[in-house]
Amino acid sequence: MTDSVPDFRELVDIHDRQFQKAAIDRRIYFVPVDEHEEDRLTLQHQMFFELIGRKLFLPPVEYPMRILDCGAGFGNWACAMAEYFESSQVTAIDIYPAVLPESSDNLEQQIWNLNDTLAGTYERDYYDLIHSRCVGPGITRSRWRNYVRDLSRLLCRNGWLQVAEYYYNIQSDNGRLTENHALHKWGTLYRGAQEALGRDPRAARNLKQQLVGAGLHDVREQVFRVPIGGWHPGKSRHDSLSQMLELERTWKR
Repeated sequence: MTDSVPDFRELVDIHDRQFQKAAIDRRIYFVPVDEHEEDRLTLQHQMFFELIGRKLFLPPVEYPMRILDCGAGFGNWACAMAEYFESSQVTAIDIYPAVLPESSDNLEQQIWNLNDTLAGTYERDYYDLIHSRCVGPGITRSRWRNYVRDLSRLLCRNGWLQVAEYYYNIQSDNGRLTENHALHKWGTLYRGAQEALGRDPRAARNLKQQLVGAGLHDVREQVFRVPIGGWHPGKSRHDSLSQMLELERTWKR
């Protein structure tokens, strides 16, 4: 009897989109990995960059030498870090071995399922900065607590961990987003679909508690509002984000 090793580059077409076959078969990740998804992740990276003040990260790290990017996707953040911190070693891990937009001697790409323990494969007390962003659709509900603990154990002394997740609670300042609104209904359906797949659509709300529970100190929580429609004029950062998202929506039509 022999164990079959999945081909992580093998794709499957579903509803005119390309998905990673191994991730679908094993019920790990249900998001496409095609060119449209690459474009979306590029836009998302730009959005986060603008959202946190045109920065790649928020922790007060002057020059991180060893950097780990979990759920790297198409490598936007990892590539930017490798380019900016030329003397650092950046490791980008993801279930799908995407072709990264840039190649650098100080950037290493590895295949890893974040639902599996990181201990043993990745060195403990090693990384100066660990980055995890928007991995919620791929992390099972029961894994979150140990996932955060795994990341905390990989940090070196005085190292920093930045975790960012969406909380899909679409709201409106003018109060017009009622329960009958299409966006409200979409949010309800999305959260229900995530729960049916064993995911936690509210994981973002528990992050601070889990970080503290993992033994981390100086835990800081910041909540950012992402504009997805009309916005009050005069808020330049929100205006630029709205324009960026509107351009993407128009281009995808």
